[in-house]
Amino acid sequence: MKNINLDLFPSQNYIAEEILLGTILINPTIFPQIIPYLKSESFFLESHELIYKSLIIISKNGNIDILQLLHILNKAKKLDYIGGVYKIMELMRQGHLFMSSVNMSVYIQQLIILINNSYIKRLMIQYGYNIVRLASVESFKSHHLYNTASDYLESTVHKIPKENLFTFRDILGDLLIQFESHNVDLEEDFISNSEILSGFRQIDDLIKGLQNGDLIVIAGRPSIGKTSFVINIAYNIVNTTKLGLCFFSLEMSKIQIVYKFIAIASKTSLQSFSLNQLTLDQQSNFKSICNALMNSNIYINDSPNMSIDYIEYTSKLLFKETNNIQLIIIDYLQLIQVESFINNVRAQELAYITRKLKLLAQYLYIPIIVLSQLNRSIETRLNKNPLLSDLRESGCLMSYLLLNIDLYNSLHSQNLYKYKILIQYDLIRLFYHNCLLQLSLYSVNWKFILQYSFNICIHNYILSLTHNHKLYNKLYWTKNNQFSEEDYLIINSFLFYSNIYLEYKWINCIKWSTYVQVFDIKEPNYMSLLCNYIILHNSIEQDADIVMILSQSSDQLHFFKKIDINLCKNRNGPTGVCKLLFTPEKNLFSNL
Repeated sequence: MKNINLDLFPSQNYIAEEILLGTILINPTIFPQIIPYLKSESFFLESHELIYKSLIIISKNGNIDILQLLHILNKAKKLDYIGGVYKIMELMRQGHLFMSSVNMSVYIQQLIILINNSYIKRLMIQYGYNIVRLASVESFKSHHLYNTASDYLESTVHKIPKENLFTFRDILGDLLIQFESHNVDLEEDFISNSEILSGFRQIDDLIKGLQNGDLIVIAGRPSIGKTSFVINIAYNIVNTTKLGLCFFSLEMSKIQIVYKFIAIASKTSLQSFSLNQLTLDQQSNFKSICNALMNSNIYINDSPNMSIDYIEYTSKLLFKETNNIQLIIIDYLQLIQVESFINNVRAQELAYITRKLKLLAQYLYIPIIVLSQLNRSIETRLNKNPLLSDLRESGCLMSYLLLNIDLYNSLHSQNLYKYKILIQYDLIRLFYHNCLLQLSLYSVNWKFILQYSFNICIHNYILSLTHNHKLYNKLYWTKNNQFSEEDYLIINSFLFYSNIYLEYKWINCIKWSTYVQVFDIKEPNYMSLLCNYIILHNSIEQDADIVMILSQSSDQLHFFKKIDINLCKNRNGPTGVCKLLFTPEKNLFSNL
């Protein structure tokens, strides 16, 4: 019977909680030294947690006082819930146990350790129970289970307080001893880990190497040479350092990737390998290159239909087992699958994938390169220079629609739920009856084309959009062609200076309208467009730290291509354009 009763209660030490709270009430001067090491959620009993939270609130306003504690608990209608005044008196009685001790600080520290240890054990019990339940679900994949368990452990690590504190004298003394005994090793580690260079001079001058924790997007239209470019970067890294890398290929097979590495290293045509047309010297060179690549730390995964959870699981596992993975390459973004996503809108899935990749780069603290396709907007405009907006899908507006974006009428996308205003002067005053009455000082790109349009009837509004334009419906940006009747949208119902009122409006009907003149418009970053008081989509490439877009230069040679590497976004420095020479036959990029 005794064992059964023990099993019914999770790990806890409510007596230690009572003694600690009572000691704080009797001697409030010790409380500032306790707060950094003990969180309110560490308490087992809810009454103790409420008292501790109230003490924190009181301490922010001044010294702790029993009357203030009773007042704040009574005001929150929690005094009777915790046990009334009798509970406070009982805690103070418990706290008298150590008041006369000369080692009170040591006892307080031991009480904090007891409470925190019990809290961590309760967390692990709950997490273990959750993992067991998930493991019993047959449809729940193993790598997804691994990621969930890893997240649990990672969150627990951050909840464990840093119990051991040392002075600078102790830390620097140990560091100097360690430095003297491992001086050579420290220098080698610093040289190998300080920079990961791409091997292309102009690019490295701008981005200062591939920085740890960065998500790097390399984009371009099909057949521009994205995969060859990133393999050139990978080869330059493994050829000059001993760093390891992992290559996730969702498009090409592993043997095709290996052939590209060999072609780049040997500067020989790929056709020579496939047709077995190598000379004796080339065969000897081929064998030496293969031996060198065999000693490199390159891992290739060409599993079909890889999901973002599978990539995350494999990366963490490989990083832990090998301890030398310093770069991850993914080819390419649009082919990555998402498991059990609550929204089937592909744009939302891609946003979820890029966010997960950014978090993975920060977790492993290594750079991640992901390749991406561009949309076709670059083919339809006269100016062929790549833009960040080419990474996303776009929609069009009817040319007679009212864009009422004035002094106060702009919403910051990050503050949509906080109802804050980002004041933006003179963005666009009015588009009305095919007339552009006023353009802002900003660079606003617009053009008129012919497309099919559809009318969305919402209450007393009629919004005419093309099929692929996106609107906001509470949680997600959704394309026009994926809405149905009786869905709802977010409407900006009233705006007066510092107050924005948003409300939900049901869609009454969706009807095909006409083949009509429409216009595209690109607004400044971090702004959401209001058209007929309805919030429209403004996609922002916010997860990527570096965005490089490949485009073909106008001046071309017979056997070579001049490729412009447009550095459109760079959190580590300036943007710009780098020119490289590309030999398609050999898959080789080189500096000009």
